[in-house]
Amino acid sequence: MKKLFLLTILLVMGVNCLAQKHFVSVIDERTIPARAQFDSLIVEFGAGFDADKYATAFNIAGRIGKDVHFVSLKYRTVDPKGQEIIASGMVAYPERGCFLGTIEVSPICKEKYMCGTERLFTIECLPSIRGHVVIVPDTIGYGITKDEAIPLLQSENIAQVAVDMRLAVKEYFEAVGEKRKLPRKSILFGYSLGAAGALATACYYHAHKELGVKMRCLCLSSGAYDPAVAIQSSIDKGFNEYLVYPSITLGMNRWMDMGLDYGKIFQGAILRDFDKITEGNENLGNYARNVYGTDPSAYLHPDFYKPGRNDDINRLMDGLQSLKVPAAGAALPKDLRIYLRHSEEDTYVPIACTDLFYKEMREAGYRNISYHRDKHGTHYDEAAKAFVDLFMLIVF
Repeated sequence: MKKLFLLTILLVMGVNCLAQKHFVSVIDERTIPARAQFDSLIVEFGAGFDADKYATAFNIAGRIGKDVHFVSLKYRTVDPKGQEIIASGMVAYPERGCFLGTIEVSPICKEKYMCGTERLFTIECLPSIRGHVVIVPDTIGYGITKDEAIPLLQSENIAQVAVDMRLAVKEYFEAVGEKRKLPRKSILFGYSLGAAGALATACYYHAHKELGVKMRCLCLSSGAYDPAVAIQSSIDKGFNEYLVYPSITLGMNRWMDMGLDYGKIFQGAILRDFDKITEGNENLGNYARNVYGTDPSAYLHPDFYKPGRNDDINRLMDGLQSLKVPAAGAALPKDLRIYLRHSEEDTYVPIACTDLFYKEMREAGYRNISYHRDKHGTHYDEAAKAFVDLFMLIVF
């Protein structure tokens, strides 16, 4: 009888292992009260964030919000070259009560030590205090893959990593015996770098209806949907406060095998400090303002400003153009609600990106789309507004 019982247990365990194609294991987990999450949010937004302006709302939300269970996990996905890789990500969900929906977040560009699984917390998970399951993949180059180059703006892979993370969370719930099911209805949210990633993920779900994901809406803020337009706009303005060009170039060289000569794309101290800039542990906004200045002509190769440019610059710009989202042939449901936000004063990602995206979507027949084109506000101001937008959506 004992042998039969043990055999049954082993058989069930074996079936579960076979069923788990994506989820690998839990890295760490903890529970955080709602009020503590708002305190962490204030710290993360930094000294320039006017916390007093939101104090009443934060206090109310902190009192009525739910305690949230944060879990970082390992899962199987693929890198930009299509090779299987074990990556990491985080899921946050309320300890008690029913799940009100799923929010899938494409993460922003940040220092590698600031990613969710490194700290077992990230502000993107805040809507979980309302009762939502929030899924935030690290993406390649962060978390347990932090030794890899970040595939910045390579949204096709960012989408694949996000989809595989959702499947891993579903398997995780099954593995731990969670009786509440992962809701099929999702809000896709992305700010800054994450905006293009969330948009690409929406295109993926639309193309793969067999996954059964029902997209409630798409919330995008301050995104570089056309990387070539973003960079060219900054060059034309002669002003950029986020020194991300070297990291973008490194990622394209690593994952797209472009064979670029950095000496034909950059000049001066950037070349000397290239490895330090691109390792992912420095605040690229501080670097731009305090170390290399905000005029791209100070560190971009002079050929950027000449007719015809050089072969390496042309290949770089063509490669960036190929990363535009939606990609050729990609589509979204015509009835999908899309919320856009961007500021004219954004000095990290030019508003020209969102202007062009909105124009092209309207011309393609998308009418269920709204655009908050703010006259004032920094890139970080738009982050706060984007989170308020998201909370308004899940509350009302």
